[in-house]
Amino acid sequence: MMAYVIEEDKLYTLKPVGYFGNGGNLTETDWDAAPEWERAVRIDPANAFVKEAASPANGFDPGNGNAADLGISADPNGCWVEVAFGGDNIYTSNLATTLEMTEDVGGMPSGTLVSDLSNIKTYDELFDTILFPTSYPTASGPSVGLSLSPTVPQGLKVIGETYIGNLVTTANQGSITLNGVNQGVRSGDVTAATIAGPGGPYTLGVSSPNGIDDQAITHVVTLGTNSWTLTGTFAQGPMPLDSTGAAYSNVRFNGGDKFAPTSFEGVYPIQLGTAVGNTSWTERALVSHGGNNITCSQGYDEVLGGVRHRIAIADAMIDSKTVTFQQWNTAALAYADLDASEFTSSSQTFNDVGGVVGNNVAYTVYTKASAPGGGDPGGTPIYRIKFS
Repeated sequence: MMAYVIEEDKLYTLKPVGYFGNGGNLTETDWDAAPEWERAVRIDPANAFVKEAASPANGFDPGNGNAADLGISADPNGCWVEVAFGGDNIYTSNLATTLEMTEDVGGMPSGTLVSDLSNIKTYDELFDTILFPTSYPTASGPSVGLSLSPTVPQGLKVIGETYIGNLVTTANQGSITLNGVNQGVRSGDVTAATIAGPGGPYTLGVSSPNGIDDQAITHVVTLGTNSWTLTGTFAQGPMPLDSTGAAYSNVRFNGGDKFAPTSFEGVYPIQLGTAVGNTSWTERALVSHGGNNITCSQGYDEVLGGVRHRIAIADAMIDSKTVTFQQWNTAALAYADLDASEFTSSSQTFNDVGGVVGNNVAYTVYTKASAPGGGDPGGTPIYRIKFS
């Protein structure tokens, strides 16, 4: 056992009084042969210890043994011996070099081998490591961001519509953190930026340290994903330092590109019949062409020989999928599948779809063919489209 006394800047080891290295030449053999009370006194010479168990032989008075009985000093610190180092202060172990630590000790991790320390580390280095374990910095970023202004609600726009707005850019140089304290940015300045996508590529102006110009666009929406990607180039960042002030290159940003996309989907609206007549339609709120179980309102009662429930779906949305319908069941409070014969289908071109003049689109119209029925029950959309 050893103890380091900070006030004295000295290291002490525990040695029994009278043994080799502490005022005598007693050995391990002597220790094994000594009674318990003698061992205790040589480790704690200021106190007395019971020599033996009480018995009739000693009149039930075993007596106590102390330092005087052993002829040693009663100094309470007599068992502590200062460790004297050689001039080189190098730690040298007599243990097997393959022996490893079984648990962490301060900043010395489990698994450390004797060979990692012996004849390599000084005692100063060992105690610095144990008492003041090194903390290492963590890092995040850098990053870039890209968004649309004005934003696109639900990320959907009508195909053929013209989007006029800006691709808005951001750049963040990231951060380096040590023990919860921000040490500064991780990357160098932004040195270049481009945007790829419809109308591009665009080369953007940059300004120190992390400014990137926005890009104005005028874009006619196309079917499917309409996307742009920003590429921002960052210079090499500063060298992070650990808690000792040493360089820690593991989390250094060495320069390079970061990317950020933005997009919306171009779709055609589903058309819903109205009570005005079988040629009257209104556009449903936009849904993704990849959507399913899409509710459709028909808020009017059908008339025999007159107005019927109707749903029209753009052929581009149907693509190669099979279309079936469900109807709200007021008893089960759930949608139930309808037989295919409940609706007939026909082709029709809808003009100026989405309010875009000249946006003429091919649709498939599904018209209720079975007995006339009522409209939305209690405000719940009566039908649901299923794709498979």
